[in-house]
Amino acid sequence: MRRKLTGQDRSGRVDFADRPNPLIRDCDVRQARVKTWVTALLVLMIPVSLWIGVDSHAENEQRLEDQRTSIHQVTATTTAVADTAPVASTEFGSSGAPAVTAVDSRWVYRGVEHTGRVSVDTGSPVGTTAQIWVDASGKQSLRPLTSSDVAAAAIFDTIGSWVLVATVLIGFYFAMRFRYDGRRDDEWDRDIADLLSRH
Repeated sequence: MRRKLTGQDRSGRVDFADRPNPLIRDCDVRQARVKTWVTALLVLMIPVSLWIGVDSHAENEQRLEDQRTSIHQVTATTTAVADTAPVASTEFGSSGAPAVTAVDSRWVYRGVEHTGRVSVDTGSPVGTTAQIWVDASGKQSLRPLTSSDVAAAAIFDTIGSWVLVATVLIGFYFAMRFRYDGRRDDEWDRDIADLLSRH
């Protein structure tokens, strides 16, 4: 004769539908669900990060093409002696790297002379030449992007976006886990105390 307390049906299988495992707490189920959702979101974020990287690459490629027609390299000639180095440059120079100083210089772009301050090695005499970048108006500009810069930015955006989201999601999971651990310990303490009080 089958006893009802065994939780078995006539086929001998265990039926936990009406009698769940008492060792599995509600917080255990909730924590497992949070972990599942976090894992799923991390996986779903992979194609999103790839799309971000592709979009970044396309955008920077367009910038690269624009800069090829708007930023040009010209030769600047100093009009003063580079005889004074900033403190920071002197410190770097003492480590082996040459110290540099910004001095008055001039350059010609499209037949128009421009002036400005150009960095050259400290101690360089008047007439020292240096290659600089200028924009369409002849003013000094930053170095234009290169193909390596575009590729590096795309990789950084791809990996960085995924890592950022992963940090938030994993942080959320561990915060919830800490919360559920405290609740689980409290429930176990309460159940154990209740069990001991019955004996």
